[in-house]
Parts: sequence; structure tokens; C-alpha cells
Amino acid sequence: MDKRHLEVFVAVARAGTFTRAATELHLVQSAVSATVAALESDLDERLFDRTTRRVRLTAAGQALLPKATAILDAFQDARETVDAVTAGLSGSLRIGYMTNVTLFDVPCLLGRFYADHPGVTMHLSPAATGTAGLAEGLRGGDLDLAFLSAEPEDHPDLSVTVLARSPMGLVVPAGHPLAGRARVRFADIVLERFVEYRTGFATRTLVDGEFRRRGLWRDIQIETSDVNDAAALVRNGLGVGILPRYSVERVIGLHWIPIEDATLETVVSVATYRGRTPSAAASRLAALATATR
Repeated sequence: MDKRHLEVFVAVARAGTFTRAATELHLVQSAVSATVAALESDLDERLFDRTTRRVRLTAAGQALLPKATAILDAFQDARETVDAVTAGLSGSLRIGYMTNVTLFDVPCLLGRFYADHPGVTMHLSPAATGTAGLAEGLRGGDLDLAFLSAEPEDHPDLSVTVLARSPMGLVVPAGHPLAGRARVRFADIVLERFVEYRTGFATRTLVDGEFRRRGLWRDIQIETSDVNDAAALVRNGLGVGILPRYSVERVIGLHWIPIEDATLETVVSVATYRGRTPSAAASRLAALATATR
């Protein structure tokens, strides 16, 4: 068993097919199959159950995957540590982020990081399933670092540093009966129809939790995964929203109203997984983000 065996094994486990893994590794499929077969022979265990369309990890494969990922991360960290001393920081960095979230300027941060470390290649992955998906990406090894919406206590297995905060309040369109109010209470909004983010997004989790804590139910008219869409949907009369102030304060035709009997905030944080030692590049980017806040 060597490093290449583990690289191919992890690629197949993540891709779900030998064909896709071969494409990602720039190898022919027969080479990938042969490498996996050699690893299985070396371990005297079957690592994948093969079907005509997909492969699935066996119990042995599931046990090996986190160990293999940790070994490959250690190889990468060793390489980057040497490179940082001899030729500056290099390698690759897989970064998860939330699209259209301007509370913290991630592109500006990445520009500063690139100016200091041009040898690092950055791969950006948007949060298709919100903060929950980004957290899983960190745990599973698909991401080295993520910009997500979480407090440190939300995910004890992640190292989380809050970079920026914004209060959340009720957002209504012009002409709505509550538009002239200076503040509202939860009792004022329980009968409204809501525009919401999809399940898994941190703000959705916060608002769902607040309603559940009060024993209240609400009517969700429409769901979205885009910050800009949420404001636009409210503006066009599809419902009200409980949204961060920063996301709507420059949007014409909307009113943001504080909720006086609830304290809700959204945050942008930088996070890595505690179960693996972050690469030199991930550590440097996290440190720069923390210094920039």
C-alpha cells in the first residue's frame, strides 16, 4: 500500500464511479480499477461493492476512508511545510463559501491572500445546501476551509471564528400593513406567509428554532437558496421574511423592522475541521480572515 493507492481509493469513494474518478485523476479507467484491486489484495479485504452504475463502500472501505484521507492530508501538509520554507506557500486549497453573502468580503480576502501567496491554487465550492452542507464538506474532507454561518458552539467538531454579524428582523414590501411599524412582536407575524431559505441554511435553522421554541407554526409560501432572491421575492409580494438587515438595507421597496421580543443574528465565520490538521495554506487563510474582521 502506498500513497498512490490511497489517492485512487479516496477519489473513487468520493466520485462514486470508477469512470468519474478516472476523469478526475486524468487516468484511464483500467488503471484506476487495477490500483483499487491491488489495494484490496494488499489488505485482503473488499473495499467496494460494484454495480453496473455505481460503486459503494463496504464496511471495510468505510472504515478506511477517514484514515486514508488523514494520511493524504498529512502528506500534503508535509509537502506544503517544506515548500513554505524553501519556495513560499504552494499547493491547493478547497474553499466552501456562501454565494451573494456580502456581510464579509470573501473575494477581497482571497485577493489579498493570492497577492501574498500566488503559488496556492484555490478551488471555490458554493454552498448548494447551505451551512449544513459546508460543515459536512469539511468533515468529509471535500473542503479544507469554509466561510459559513455558524457560532463556535453550533459545531463543536469544527474550529469556528466569527468574522461579522448582522441582526435579523422582519422584512415586508412597501404597502404591507406592517410597513409603517417601528418594531413588531412575534404575535404580530404568526399569520403571515413567509419567504424562506431552504432547509440547511443557517438563517432558516435559526428562525425555525425560534418558532419551535414558542410552540408556533408558520406558513412558508416559497423557498430559495439565494440571498438576493429572498429579498426580491418579498419585494414582489410572495410573502414576508425574517432576513439579515445587511441583505436588504439597500433594496428599494422593502422595510426592515426589528422584532422586539426576539434576538436573532446572522454571522459569517471561517471554519476548519478539528479532526484533521489544516494545511499550511488553510491555516494562513484562516489567520488572514481573522485579522481582517
